[in-house]
Amino acid sequence: MDTTDALHTTTSSPLTALVTGATSGIGREVTLQLADAGWRVIAVGRDQQALEQLGAASERISPRAADLLEDDLAGLVPEQLDALVHAAGISGGDGVEQTGSEEWSRMLTLNVTAGAQLARHALPALRRSRGTIVFLNSGAGTAARPRNAVYAASKHALRALANGLRVEEESNGVRVSSVYPGPTDTPMFTGDVDRSELIRPASVAAAVLTAITASPDVQLTDIHVRPRRELSW
Repeated sequence: MDTTDALHTTTSSPLTALVTGATSGIGREVTLQLADAGWRVIAVGRDQQALEQLGAASERISPRAADLLEDDLAGLVPEQLDALVHAAGISGGDGVEQTGSEEWSRMLTLNVTAGAQLARHALPALRRSRGTIVFLNSGAGTAARPRNAVYAASKHALRALANGLRVEEESNGVRVSSVYPGPTDTPMFTGDVDRSELIRPASVAAAVLTAITASPDVQLTDIHVRPRRELSW
């Protein structure tokens, strides 16, 4: 059975996913791939024009404008939910010496706290559906690099969140996965490299869908997506 077939069900209503960071990069690709496979997708982002384009791309996509740093996250979660994908995030930052508390707070709030609070509000629905939570992490979630301590700290925290939540929800049937993309051709990646060697966002999105559509008897806890040739920095 291919991924598209696995995403379809025989139930009378389509499966529903909520995707943050849906207006660009990997989140956008996840949204489009899920909609193409028959899911209803609540696409959350801040870029109104990009949200309108998503809504025009498929009648299955329901755009929702929201700022995860400020807005009420509980209001984003529908009564029926089968998958939550937290793809929103910010990169950048600098070393510890150069980073003040405001930047620390912003990075941790969007990369970690927003995902945790969305998961908290979504748990009742996901328990009913025995659904899946996917946190989009990063290679920085497993190893820090020079001048990247703040971002890496947020992604290590996101990894710990996923691991802890997985244990907490094991008896409730909710699966929790982390996807760790390597250098990916998105607006977040600003490295001075040949962009043709970067991972395509659609390839990472396919890995996210693999986690969501895994056989009911398993959960894919950690998926690492690396380029065919590792880049030198």
